[in-house]
Amino acid sequence: MLAIHCDEIGNTGERLLDKAQPIFALASNDFSLAEANDLLEHVRAQGASEVKFKVLRRTPAGLMRLARLLTDPRLNSSRIVASSMDKRFMVVTKLIDLVLETLVHESGGDLYQRGENLATANILYTCTPIFCGHDAFDVMLEAFVALIRKQTPDNIQAYVLAGKDLIYQCNNQQMRELLQQFFHIKDVPIWLPGLPDNSLDPAIPALFLHINAWGKRKSGRFNVIHDQSKPILASQDLFISMMARANEASSLIGYDRRKFLFPLRAEKLELGDSKTIPQLQISDICAGATAHLMTCRLNGTKDDLFDILEAGHCLDWSVDGMFATTDVTPEQMGTNDSDGSNPVDPIVSRVRKNQN
Repeated sequence: MLAIHCDEIGNTGERLLDKAQPIFALASNDFSLAEANDLLEHVRAQGASEVKFKVLRRTPAGLMRLARLLTDPRLNSSRIVASSMDKRFMVVTKLIDLVLETLVHESGGDLYQRGENLATANILYTCTPIFCGHDAFDVMLEAFVALIRKQTPDNIQAYVLAGKDLIYQCNNQQMRELLQQFFHIKDVPIWLPGLPDNSLDPAIPALFLHINAWGKRKSGRFNVIHDQSKPILASQDLFISMMARANEASSLIGYDRRKFLFPLRAEKLELGDSKTIPQLQISDICAGATAHLMTCRLNGTKDDLFDILEAGHCLDWSVDGMFATTDVTPEQMGTNDSDGSNPVDPIVSRVRKNQN
């Protein structure tokens, strides 16, 4: 059966907001074993058993080999899928998804319709540091990450206090009113209980995105082979519960440009060893290339590697990204189509049914 091979870079675990590695990237491909081995001939050093992006980037010779690989026409957007995210912005989107969306849903509203969740994320990420201070914003985000990782009374208190301090330092009344919704101690029992401690791990939404991207491209089912990854191993049963059964149809759920096929069109999810699977080495190179490009863009820097990767049109592989913009209206965000349905309920319902 056809297999999609995935590898990631930039997953810093508990150090989610590590400023030295701000980008998480995942790449996947549908190359056969023979194709992958042939492609790796561009970059293999004599005697090397495995090709890694982080090794290639260290030397001029490695950069030359990488440049040769990127000129191969088979490395194109029909055979590779890549995605990347600013992990700090991802935490902001999760703050909205886990806290505000839950509270809005409890009151009968729908934060996803017409992209209100995206607009709120853009506003929080862009404006909060300006109106409330960068340090206070960082402290609040770290407190939120710590709380999701370990749901203790001390972490609850630290999160609420960090939020109140952020609001206290804010010099804009509209921003203060927006922020107040996230830090009411009375609301914590509504949105916190039952959240898995890996709810903020970037590997999970990234893999979901890739499986859907390939599901739209392929007429049949496929297997997914992911390089060794603790977050994916921990969430393996979750992904299996979201996969379609034999002969089960999938349908588009969600809103506007964000609609996706569900149940997932993958048939199996396995972990593999990149040392013995050449396709995973291709994905490692593509993920590393994507992460470096986006890190340079995020930081406003360039180097020789950036020029090589940009010349290789690596971003052509990208299907989506999670980065803040200044867009806040449905027209700007491409979310003005109200046709569709909230995707959360059918996903949660299926997962609960299949895991019970």
